[in-house]
Formats: sequence, structure tokens, C-alpha cells
Amino acid sequence: MDVKEKHKWYNVRWFKRMAPVYDYIEFLVSSLRKKVANKIKDKNSKILDLACGTGNQSIAFAKRGFSVVGIDLSPDMLRYANKKIKSSYKLKFIYGDATKIDYKNSTFDASSISFGLHDMPEEIGLMILKEMIRTTKKNGQIIIVDYHKPRNKMIAWIGFRIAKLWESKYYDHFMNVGLERYLKAVNLKPLNKETHLLGNMQIVECKNIK
Repeated sequence: MDVKEKHKWYNVRWFKRMAPVYDYIEFLVSSLRKKVANKIKDKNSKILDLACGTGNQSIAFAKRGFSVVGIDLSPDMLRYANKKIKSSYKLKFIYGDATKIDYKNSTFDASSISFGLHDMPEEIGLMILKEMIRTTKKNGQIIIVDYHKPRNKMIAWIGFRIAKLWESKYYDHFMNVGLERYLKAVNLKPLNKETHLLGNMQIVECKNIK
């Protein structure tokens, strides 16, 4: 099955429209980028950043001196990501299918995906997590950043209504079943979970036990 057939769900036009304005709403999650990058301790780490979009998480990794590969399915998003690369960064962006990564097993010391799983069918998300497991070294870090449902019902309702202004139809499913279901399906066990922005966002850190 080719990329276009596999990713019929992918709204190319939506990402093309969002690419020029995406960074204007980045302020909502910019505080999380550095927190995620700081979780990688070994300065010599090679990191895979999937669904990298306009590259903000990849850039946060690169600023700390890591060698980074960012992969995304939107050429328009990547066009903006590439504009941010500095000569001092060990960073490259690749247009590619995150469900079938063109890297060998155990290539990376750590991998991440930020605000991607909620934006796709569950079966595609599971395929991506499996590729993260395959391409990340044993005992390496796998970090997932995404939406989270706060315990406070009022805050949860407000967060949900705001997100619905721009999120896809897959957002509802992700919020209903929770990230925990995805992780359990691929045998990833969280080592650490943090919630941020009044509980509306989460950073989940897993150890790749293979």
C-alpha cells in the first residue's frame, strides 16, 4: 500500500492552510518544548521527532546540541520548519511516512511525538508508536506529548471547546479513550507522567523495553 492510499485520512489542505499560521498559536505549548528537550540527558543523543510539523520540538532538541531528525507528512509544514534551521544545529527535516520510517532498528537514542496522536486514526497512531519502538534503542526514551483530560469538569469542558475550534474529528476519539489505551496496545509503560496547562496537556515518558 502506497503512502497516499494508507493516509487517505490525512487532510493535506488543512495542513497547507495551517502551515503559515501554526506558529502563531505555538505560544499555547511553547513552555512544554524546553521541558521535553531537558528530559534527554546524554548530549550525544540522536533523536527522532515524528509528526514534527513546523519543527518547534525538533528545534528545542537541536538547541541543546542533540542530533535530530524530524519527519512529517506535510511538505507545507516542513517548508516552514526548514526556514528555522541554523548552521549550528545538527538537524534535518524529512518528508516521510511515520508508519514506515526509513531507518534501521535501534538507530535512535530517543524518540518523540508531540500533538500528533490525537490528530489521526487510532490504528495509524499505533503503527507510529510501533515504529518509534523499532527505531529507538533498547532502554531508550520514548516521549509523547498530547492532550489530557483534566479532572476538573469545568476546565475539561473549556479546554475541549477551545481545542474543537481547530482540531480534527479524531480528537474526540483520542480524548474519549485516552493515551493510556494506545500505550497499553503497544506494551509501552509510562515511567513518568506530567500534566500541564491546568491539566489539559500531558508529557509521558516511557522506557523502550522492546
